[in-house]
Amino acid sequence: MRTGQILIALVAGVMLAFAASGGKAQTACSAMLITDPTSADFLTGDTPFGHTQDGMNCYGWQMFLSLNWPADPGWPQTPAMAGEPDRSATIADFGLPGPAGQPMQRPTVWQSFMPAPEIFKPFAAMPTGWGETSPPPASCGSASLAASAGSIRMLNAVSKSAVSPRHGFNLDTGTMSSISDEIEEATGGWLTDQKGKLVFFERMIGKAEYDYIVAKGLYDAANQLKVATNADGATPEGLSLPKGTPPGSAVQNQDELGAFELKAAWRNLTGLDDLYGRYLTSTVYLLYPDGSCEKAVVGLVGLHIIHKTASMPDFVWSTFEQIDNVPGASAPEVDFSFNNPASNAKPNQMPHCVNGVCDYSLPIQVTREVAIPAGVAQTNRDVQQLLADRTGGKSVFQYYQLVNVLWDGAPTPPSPEPGANAQVPLVYGTFQTDGSVPVANTTMETYAQQFTPGLGPSCTACHKGATIANSATLASDFSFLFSTASSATKLPGLFISRDFVP
Repeated sequence: MRTGQILIALVAGVMLAFAASGGKAQTACSAMLITDPTSADFLTGDTPFGHTQDGMNCYGWQMFLSLNWPADPGWPQTPAMAGEPDRSATIADFGLPGPAGQPMQRPTVWQSFMPAPEIFKPFAAMPTGWGETSPPPASCGSASLAASAGSIRMLNAVSKSAVSPRHGFNLDTGTMSSISDEIEEATGGWLTDQKGKLVFFERMIGKAEYDYIVAKGLYDAANQLKVATNADGATPEGLSLPKGTPPGSAVQNQDELGAFELKAAWRNLTGLDDLYGRYLTSTVYLLYPDGSCEKAVVGLVGLHIIHKTASMPDFVWSTFEQIDNVPGASAPEVDFSFNNPASNAKPNQMPHCVNGVCDYSLPIQVTREVAIPAGVAQTNRDVQQLLADRTGGKSVFQYYQLVNVLWDGAPTPPSPEPGANAQVPLVYGTFQTDGSVPVANTTMETYAQQFTPGLGPSCTACHKGATIANSATLASDFSFLFSTASSATKLPGLFISRDFVP
C-alpha cells in the first residue's frame, strides 16, 4: 500500500471512531489494553486510562485481564506470592483451557486472593495467613488433598451463622440466617441452573485490604466498633479501606493497589467437559446444604470486581458474565446456563423455602432485564476479538462480557475519609454508568436487576448502606464483608435472628 493510501485509511479509521462516538474521537479498548505483565500499567492502583465512560469500560476490562492472568507459579507453595501475576506469561497464554476433558491447570491472580471466610471466622479467630489455605472438612475426604497443596478450594453452602446464640456469634442482620452467603443472592434466595445444579458464590479479598483488616483487628466485631468511632483516638479516619495510588514508572507492590473485593459465581460443570473450553474452570469441593460434599469442576458464570482507587475513593464497580448465561450475546442454538427458551415459567422469580423445605434442584428461568448498552457491547466485541486473535482462538475469556461499569467522576469524600462515626447511607458523589442504566449481573442480582432506590443506579444503592457488624448506622466503607464478623466479646445491641430465639 502506498503512503497516500495509508494516510487515507488512517483518516477513515479516525472518522469512523469519531462518528460512532457521536462526535468525539475514541480509541478502541483493544488498542489501550495493557497485555504485558511487566508493564507498570498492567495491575494498578488506579486507572491508566481517561476518566470517561469509555475509559472506565476499558479499565474494567484491564482489571479483568490482569486479575485473571495466571498467578505466580510459586503460589501456593510460597504463600507470599499470592496475588502476584506470572510476569513471564504472555497474552498468548491468557485463558488457555486445560487438556482435553480436564479443567484449567493454573489458578488466576484473584483465585490466590484471600477468601472472606478465612478472614471472618467464628469467635473472631485469627485470620488465615496471607496466601495460606485451610483444608476442607473431613466429610470431604481431607486426606485426599495432601497432593493438592492448597490448590483446591472449598465452596460452602452450609450456613456459618446457623448456630445457637449462646455461642456468641454476631449474626448478620441482613440475610436469612439459615442460608449461607456462598449460595445466597444479593437480595435473598439462590440460583439453580437449567441442569438442576446449585450455583455457588465466593468472595475474595486483595492483599492491601487483607493487611488493613488484620492490622486493625477488624475480623472482630468489637474492634470494628472501636475503629469506626475512633474510640481510642487512633483512627480519626474511621473505618477507611486503603485506596490505591496512580501507576508510575515501576510495577506497583500489593500495598499500592488499594482495596480489591471480588465476588464470583460458579456453575457446576462436572460431566460437561465439552463446555470447558468456554469457561474459566476450577476444581473445588462443594459442601451442600444437606452436609454432603462433592469434588467438582466448576465454571465461572459471573464476576464482580470493586476497587478503591486514588481517583475513585468510593470504588469503581465493574461486573462480568459468561456469554452463555442468558439469551443476548450467544447464538440462539446455545444451551443457555440459566434460560430455557421453551419454558413458560415467569422469569427472575425468587425461590423460597416452604415449611422449612428448600428445593435447590428446581431450575430458575432467568432473563436479562436491562440490555447491555451499545457502547459496552462494542467494547466487548473489540476485546473478545483481541483475545481470540492473540491466543489462536483458544482463550476461554473470549466468551466473557462486561455488563457495565459504575463509577463516580467527581467524588467528594470527607476529610479524613470516610471519617470517624460515618453514618449510612455513605454518599460521596454522583455515580454514572454507560447508558445511565442500572447495573446488575444475572447470576448475582437475578431478582433485583432494576433496583435503583435513592441515589444512583445499582451497586451503590445497596452498598451505601453497608455497616459494621454490630451497628445499624455506622458505615463500613461500602463493604458488606464486615457485617459477617463475629466477636469473642458480647456486644451491646447484638442482633439475634428470631430463627435462633428459643
